[in-house]
Amino acid sequence: MITIKDITGEQIEVTNLNAAIRQCKDCLNSPYKMECGHTVGENYAFMLKQLIVVQQEERRNSWLPGTKKRYEEGKRFTKIDIGYEIGRHEPYHPASLYWDSLHRKELIVFFNDMFGTDIK
Repeated sequence: MITIKDITGEQIEVTNLNAAIRQCKDCLNSPYKMECGHTVGENYAFMLKQLIVVQQEERRNSWLPGTKKRYEEGKRFTKIDIGYEIGRHEPYHPASLYWDSLHRKELIVFFNDMFGTDIK
């Protein structure tokens, strides 16, 4: 179970990370005002930022040992490494499906967004 805070500072317990992220994304454009003066959409955007960080940490923690070692040593990832790790977490992600036709720079953008890394 994960604990995050909403925009008013109240703690919220999250039991299903993917469902919470999906709900936050669905409610981002809500124009309704809360008692605190913020909109519901602002509150969900605030919580979504925290949930994405947690999701990226969980994904990095489940990397293959070889990928972790390469990252910690600062070694360059190959296109196969990047495509394989993305495919392990999201099998139908465009980067995992088309890793052989994308340029390495394009794959790195997907990889950094997914895992919260800063590889070059």
